[in-house]
This record gives sequence, structure tokens and C-alpha cells, in this order.
Amino acid sequence: MTSLIAWLDADTDDQARMRDIIKLFTDRDSRDELGIGQVRDVISEGLFPGTTVLLTRARYLLFVPWCFQLAEGASDPMALAEKNERQLISTLRASGSDDLTGLLGARAGQALQTLPSTIYWGTLRRYGIVREESTAKSDVFDSVARVQDGDDESVRKRSSGWAPTLPPIPPKFPHQIENAFALSRDEASWLRERVLEHAPDTVMSHLMQHAPLKDSRSPWADPAVLGSEGDAATLLRNAEAFSTAMHGAALLYNLLLAEEYESLVPEDRRRYPAAVDHYRGELAEWADRVQRTRIDRWDIGELWHWVYGTAKATIAPSSKRFVSDWVEHVKRADPRTIADDSVAKGLVRERERRQKGALARLGNPKRLSAWSGAAGAGALTFRWETVRALALDIHAGLDGDA
Repeated sequence: MTSLIAWLDADTDDQARMRDIIKLFTDRDSRDELGIGQVRDVISEGLFPGTTVLLTRARYLLFVPWCFQLAEGASDPMALAEKNERQLISTLRASGSDDLTGLLGARAGQALQTLPSTIYWGTLRRYGIVREESTAKSDVFDSVARVQDGDDESVRKRSSGWAPTLPPIPPKFPHQIENAFALSRDEASWLRERVLEHAPDTVMSHLMQHAPLKDSRSPWADPAVLGSEGDAATLLRNAEAFSTAMHGAALLYNLLLAEEYESLVPEDRRRYPAAVDHYRGELAEWADRVQRTRIDRWDIGELWHWVYGTAKATIAPSSKRFVSDWVEHVKRADPRTIADDSVAKGLVRERERRQKGALARLGNPKRLSAWSGAAGAGALTFRWETVRALALDIHAGLDGDA
């Protein structure tokens, strides 16, 4: 069955914030219930630079530039570029392709409010596909407007806001496009080179040389990724340790919610009658992972050194303190008894109270009644599902016939 992705309307000034909110409601395991999102995002960017959870298919990294290139020289180039993007939606929908997974506008059609260019612009800049100074989409037309009618093609290419080696626009694009999201070998090779050049020595660049599995659930569960070396391998180990350790806090938070929920709601009215047993079972499995990952030997100071030194990130002091306190407690305590650990429960309760204030669920029957049965209960995988799909698109093109 073809996967469909549709986007809600958003005011221009709030698009970035709204896209994050949309993601929270479509993927409940990505919710940042305990306020560790800053650390999660810094690690994600270190592993997979320029990506976001909103990207869908690699060929959009070419579709968007082509839509804009075709608009160069028009009296209103931005309007024409957006018209091209909307036409592309209709063309792809009518293509009859067996694989339209990740089609932006699959349901909304040309009425789509958040266009692919908005979603992909940061990635296009990060990989040198559009010049870095093109902060706003309209910036890409500035230098083109200064080209004179008599200038030759080489001058026009140098003046373009797009990489001069960008693969050529297919004939009749965007009214006709062959193979939908399938990259040609030349297109895939070009995209791979952008990643290798602009994100060297990262797990992302490693994936350009080694294809991931189609169904791996995390980067550290994928044989291709495990072949990473140097700084990329070090960050990957820290990412796995962070994900494993903090997953326990997320599960314990949901266990506390489940316990309060069952104490408040009569058994015959519970929407989640076995939630307590479920999360106790999840925490038992988590304890096994803690031991396999050797969290007791993990030096979280190495991660903080990378966050503040190499990544030069800013993390809220309260977030760092909670993460460090939780990790140190997990290292000292027996993870098999964490479900009944009063100190661990106290850390989670206090964190939610400080993070949410009056909106905290624990101890708040009114807020607890809206609990969905899982609040950010999934383990962090740092954009892996998105990155895996992009890498697989590129490798499929490299292995293709065209």
C-alpha cells in the first residue's frame, strides 16, 4: 500500500515551529516529554548533518532546484517556482508509479500549503546544492537578475544560485517526469558526492558508501552503520548509550502515568487496562539492553565534551543536569529494579514538574485523563527512519541501469 503524507497549513513565520508540532502528533514516540530534545537534535545533526524528520525522498533534492531553475528570468520567479512545485505534485500523482511513498501533497494536491522547497531548503544549503547565503528562497534569484542578455552560458552558470554541476533538468519537467522518485545513476552519484564533500567523516557520509538494510530499526542495529570509523564511530557509540539510558526515563515516566491512571479510572472504563503491566515488561527488557550496552562503563563526559566543544551547541543547564543525574543513577542502581526505584521515580517526577509546570500530567487528574497510553515512550533513533530512506534511494540509483 502506498504511504501518504499530507501537511497542514501554516503561517510563513511559524512554519518551522508548526512542522515540529505536526511531527509530535503524527509520531507519538518523538515527543519530548522530559525536555531532552536539545541533546537529541545535536546528536542527530552530528550523525546525519542537514537532515530533519520531515524529509521523505532523495529526489526532492533535485526536484526543488529544477523547479526554481525553470523560473529564472521570469517576471515573478518565486510565483513561477511555486507553480512548478504544485504542477510536480499533480504529475507525480498521475504518474502511475508503484512507489509514491513520501509524496508531499499526496492528499492535498496542488492546494498543499507547505511546499517541498520549504521542507528541503536547509538540506539544500547544507549540501551545497543551493548557495549557503540563500537563507530565504527568494534569495536564489538575486544574482540571476543581474545577468545581462548578452552574457554567455558560462556566466549564467556562475551567477546561478544553484551548484553549477547540478544534473540537467529532464525534458518536459515538471509536466512529465520519468520514474517518479527513482534516481538515475548519474543523479544518485551526484547526490552522493554532495554528501561526501559537505559532510565528511560522519555516519551520513559512511552511508553513501555502504547501503543500510531496509528494515533496520536504529543506526546501531544496522551492519552498514556499524562499520563507521573514527569520530563517527565514537559519536555513534555515545548516541546509542544516550538513547538506551534515556529510554529508561521515558518508560518510567509512562509507568508512573499508567499507575496514576489505573488509580483514578475504574477498571471497566479504562482505555488501557494493562498499561502498568506493559510498562513493567518494557522496563525489564530495557534493563537487559542497559547491561548489553554497558551503560555502567559509559563516560557521559565524553558526550558533553563533544556537544559543547565539537558541536558548539547550547543546552539548557536544567536539561544537562537531568540527563547527567539520570545516567549516574542508572550506572549506580540495579536497572532490573528501576520500576520500583524511588530515587529514579523522584528524578522523573521532578523533571516533568520543572519542564511543564501546571501542564504536568503526574498528580494532575485533569491532564492525566488526556493521556493516550504512550507519551514519548519510544527509544530515540536520531532521524534514522528518514536517513535510511534517503540512503536507500541513492543506493538504488547507483545500482540501477540508467
